[in-house]
Amino acid sequence: MSLESIKKALRRPVFGSTSPKKRARERGVAMLLVITSIAILTAVAVDFQYNSSVDLQLAANARDELRAEYLARSAVNISRLVLVFQKQLDGQANLAGPMLEQLGLGGGGGGLNIRLWEIVPVDCGLLTMILGAAQPSAPPAPVYGENGEPVALPLFGDFPGGCNATIEDEESKLNVNRLNMPGLSSRPPMEQALAALADPRFEFVFDKTDAHGVKMTSQEVLIALHDWIDERDTQATLDVGGMTIEAFPDGFGDENRHYSSSYPHRYKAKNAPFDTLDELYQVDGVSDLFMAAFRDRLTVYPDKNKLLNINTNDTRQMVANIAAVTAIPNDPKLYDGITLPLILSEIALAKSFSFFGLSTTQFLQIIEKNGIAVKDEIKAGGAKNNKWISDKSETFTIKAMGQAGNVEKTVTAVVRHDNALGKVLYFRQE
Repeated sequence: MSLESIKKALRRPVFGSTSPKKRARERGVAMLLVITSIAILTAVAVDFQYNSSVDLQLAANARDELRAEYLARSAVNISRLVLVFQKQLDGQANLAGPMLEQLGLGGGGGGLNIRLWEIVPVDCGLLTMILGAAQPSAPPAPVYGENGEPVALPLFGDFPGGCNATIEDEESKLNVNRLNMPGLSSRPPMEQALAALADPRFEFVFDKTDAHGVKMTSQEVLIALHDWIDERDTQATLDVGGMTIEAFPDGFGDENRHYSSSYPHRYKAKNAPFDTLDELYQVDGVSDLFMAAFRDRLTVYPDKNKLLNINTNDTRQMVANIAAVTAIPNDPKLYDGITLPLILSEIALAKSFSFFGLSTTQFLQIIEKNGIAVKDEIKAGGAKNNKWISDKSETFTIKAMGQAGNVEKTVTAVVRHDNALGKVLYFRQE
């Protein structure tokens, strides 16, 4: 082989070798693949981190939701315990009342009437403080973990979150189920309800038609409420003047005529007591406006034989209570702008100087002292044996709230005194 051929062979490119430009292009593709891979892995990592954070937050919320629920239930149970002590105090009222009256603490001749549930706050913070103060002075025996090192145990009552509860007297409200009382017993609840519904400040409620195009007066709504729970299918009338024994004597119409003609979903009157307050929405004439105006002063949960408790913090309900016991219907003195505010101020003053609730005796004395005549049947029965008003209650609503983290749970329960923690009549958790 000649020298010239060898030089040509050496100058010939080696198999697989590339030019500098081609090698540069290959390095650019590799870098693009690396950057793309890093971007994909970064997106996957970010998505995984986000999903993990969401799952962690959901787990924390589920944990806090469970804590909040049982903190609210705990507040309900503590409130029920307070009501147990209230029942015991009411049971001792007749024994301790005369002695306290001699000491000047008996509430103006009305006996002992302590409203314990208004005095004792139901709050987890207070409970934690009480339980913390009750811890034993001597340290507990040490507890060791799996690694042999001592483990600090949490103190009883040392829990995250908080709770509180409020208690409302259901028997200081108008019991709609009492509208179906028999005979003369039907007149007190009728007049009490009429005094509340006929308040001039709520005339606008009955001046408008409801969603079904129905416009009814306060007396017509009262009749519809009675017809919903009575056993008859005949529409009742309203005897305001006391000409008959019953406050709702039978009329001649069909109580179901509006439900079968004016309503899109046809149904009939229940002819049985209300079970919940929301059931009132089914009654002819009960609109959203009506419930917004009167819902807080109506109830269906107490025993229908229990009388209206005059101890209420609702000024409008107190005005209705006063109007219902007066001997003269719509007594002009109640609307002179002087007598009624004076009565209300004296009632507030009587309730403010002690933790005793207002007694029926005090209530009637304040009204008569200001020149308002009281019904003869109330005075004949006496403050404790009348068929109109009372100063003791057995049915209460508990509204409890539990809070843990960012989660809040609300529990509403209606309980009635029994031989244990009270019979639960209604329970709702939100």
